[in-house]
Amino acid sequence: MLKQLELSFRRFLLKLLQPRTSGALGSLSQLPENAKILLLRHDKIGDVLVTVPMIRILRRRFPKAQIDILLGEKNQSAFGSVQQYCNRKLLYSKKLPTILSLIRSLRATHYDVIIDCMDNPSSTSRTLIALSAPSYSVGLVRDDDTFYTHPIPTPDRRTTHIVERTAQLLTAFGLEPATEDLSLEFPITSEQQAAALTALGAKKGLRLGINISAGWEKYWGRERLIELVNQLQEIEIIGFATAVFQNELQEITKQASAMRAAPLAGSLTEFAAMLHECDILFTPDTSVVHLAAAWKKPCVVLYANITDDLMLWTPYKSPHRALTTRESALSAIGSREVVQALHELIEENFPGER
Repeated sequence: MLKQLELSFRRFLLKLLQPRTSGALGSLSQLPENAKILLLRHDKIGDVLVTVPMIRILRRRFPKAQIDILLGEKNQSAFGSVQQYCNRKLLYSKKLPTILSLIRSLRATHYDVIIDCMDNPSSTSRTLIALSAPSYSVGLVRDDDTFYTHPIPTPDRRTTHIVERTAQLLTAFGLEPATEDLSLEFPITSEQQAAALTALGAKKGLRLGINISAGWEKYWGRERLIELVNQLQEIEIIGFATAVFQNELQEITKQASAMRAAPLAGSLTEFAAMLHECDILFTPDTSVVHLAAAWKKPCVVLYANITDDLMLWTPYKSPHRALTTRESALSAIGSREVVQALHELIEENFPGER
C-alpha cells in the first residue's frame, strides 16, 4: 500500500515538474569545453559495467568537461570501473534527508546536461532531473515520450544488446555508436593482480572459477553445484561467494573436494582481481558476465525467467554459452548441460589443454 502511494506521488510530482518541450532539440555536440555533465546510474553493479563504453567515448569527446556519476548504495563499489573517466562520484540513498541534500547539491552545481542511463523508465531518475533543473536532459524513450529535452528512441530490446542500447545515448552529442569501439573494460593493476595471485596461489593447469551466486533468487542450488564439480576432471576449480553464501560454499567444497573456496573478497575490485586469475568462468550473475566480457574470458552463464521481448545480457562480443530456462528457478537447468557447455568452450579456446 505504501509503495503504491509512493509511486502515485512520484507520478503526480513528475507531471507537475515535467519540462514543457516541443520535442527533441538540436545536437549537444557544441557544448562548451568545460561543460558539466551528470550521469544517472543508481541501480546495479552490472548496469555500471555496461555503461563504461559510453562514458569512455563521452570523455574522449569532451576531455575538459566535468563528468560526474550518480551511483546507488548497491553499486557504488563499481566506481573503479569508470573512475578514470569521471570527476566525481555522487551517492543516491532512499533516505529523505540524503535525497534533499543531494538535490540541493545538484541544483547548486548547475549541470549543463543530465544523462539518464537507465534502460527502463525510472521515476527516480526523472524526479531528480526535474528537481535539478539542468539546461538539457538525455534519456532513452519509447513511443512519443517527451520528458527529456533530447529523447533517444530505444533500440529494439529483443535484438539489441544492452551495451549497444546504452551507447545510443551518445547520438544526442552527434556521435555514432556503430562506428565506435564499445568494448567493455575493468582495469586490474599490477598490485591487485599480485594480491590475487597470493590469495589463490599459482595455477596448476586450466582454472575454472565458479561464482556460486549473487542472491538467493539466482542460486542454482547446492546439489546442482556438487553434481557439476564431481563431473569435471583434470581442471582446477575455485569457488567464489559473497559473505551471505560463505556457508554454502564451505558445504559444497566438503562434498565436492575437487573445488576449493576462494578467500572472501573485501571489495568488488579484490573479487574481480581473483576472477581475473581464472581461465574460464561459470556464473548465474550478470555482473560477473560483464567482467568476463571485459577480459574476453570464456564464460558459461545461467538465465532464468527468460522472455521473448528482451535480449539476454550476455557477455558482449566475448566467448560464452548461455543456458536458459523460462522457469523461475535456475535448477531447471541440468548439470550435464553446464558440463557440455564448459567442455565446448575449453575445446574452442584452450585446445589440447584439457
